[in-house]
Amino acid sequence: MNAARPAWWRVAGLVMLAFAALGWLLYAALFGATWGQDWMVFDTAGKAYLRGDTGLLLDGPRFTAALNASHPSLAAPLRFHPWVYPPFTLLLAVPFALLPWWANYGVFQSLSLAALVLALRLRERGARFGVLLLGVLGSGAAAFTLGSGQNSFLSAALVTAGITWLPRRPVLAGNMLGLLAFKPQLAMLVPVALVAARAWRTLVAAGLTGAALLGLSMVVPGVALWRAWLGLFLGGDPAFHAWVEQGRLYGQSVFACARLAGLPARGADAAQTAAILLSGLCVLGVFRRGSDAVRLAVLLLAIILAAPHVGTYDAVMVAEAVMLLLLQPIAMPRIDVVLAVAVWCCLSLQPPFVVRPAVITPLLVGALMVRTALGARRVDTPRGSEGRPALQKTSRRLLSPGRT
Repeated sequence: MNAARPAWWRVAGLVMLAFAALGWLLYAALFGATWGQDWMVFDTAGKAYLRGDTGLLLDGPRFTAALNASHPSLAAPLRFHPWVYPPFTLLLAVPFALLPWWANYGVFQSLSLAALVLALRLRERGARFGVLLLGVLGSGAAAFTLGSGQNSFLSAALVTAGITWLPRRPVLAGNMLGLLAFKPQLAMLVPVALVAARAWRTLVAAGLTGAALLGLSMVVPGVALWRAWLGLFLGGDPAFHAWVEQGRLYGQSVFACARLAGLPARGADAAQTAAILLSGLCVLGVFRRGSDAVRLAVLLLAIILAAPHVGTYDAVMVAEAVMLLLLQPIAMPRIDVVLAVAVWCCLSLQPPFVVRPAVITPLLVGALMVRTALGARRVDTPRGSEGRPALQKTSRRLLSPGRT
């Protein structure tokens, strides 16, 4: 960890361990009777496409009824759960829908988790990798991802691999970042980062990858579904738009927290817009002058803060950002350590519509992002054969028990 007093780090580690246990116990109880409920939406949509019933994807009440009917393991029927994703997201659901429900859920979660582990492995080795992995997977956000059956491990893996490969494999980095288009609200700041880094080859590769996904979705699921979905999304279906607006509150975005704190819709939208601008400025700054780890950490924090809709599961990116900052081979100011640990612990007390004090989480995330961006400097040892021995030597020294 950081070059700080061992007693201080032991206290921080014990606090994080306690909140990890709290989060896993809390979310295990929360999802005990509805394990994987969000992936049930993908399972139902994929199976509907395979049956040729694409009309089901456009009918929220009928889709919800089909979801409940096809998943009798639910202790109680789920409330209104329509399919609101753009049609190209079906590309993620259809291959797994060939499997029975539990195999579908288990295989997807296993593969996406493996992708995240491999992406984290690209960044660290030895004891530091173990600490990074433990901090990410021990977080409340990771527990929520598994309990809800979300795709957050995959999203975090794509961003992590893309930014890690940016200096050495620019085209492959662009492919990874372009695939994030399956969840477009999380991809908003990627072009900002690449432009600031003058990573033109990566930017082009990302754009072409996103365009390829869009083009493929014109075949599977097809143009007709795109037309119908755009008609719903851009048209005047009150039920569809009411669910989209309600869905925005069932998360931990700046908009959701502002609304839950009592702001009117316009005020909450203004707060979300301010968060997007602030996040963009921070990303712009660190990708011009920040270190490798700081770049990735700030981008992960900014993605979550700027997204107009994010869930507790998406905050796997926040957990990773905190661990990257804590594992930097320089001493962090104690206030930043306290702030980072507080942000990580907040992930065990979500979502805000259940735990109302959690509405302050975006403020803490924003504060950590800004302080990190303002203090950005090049501290990473260059990766590759020349920098590896020095990095390993530094890591062993900082992780040794007698370090003071």
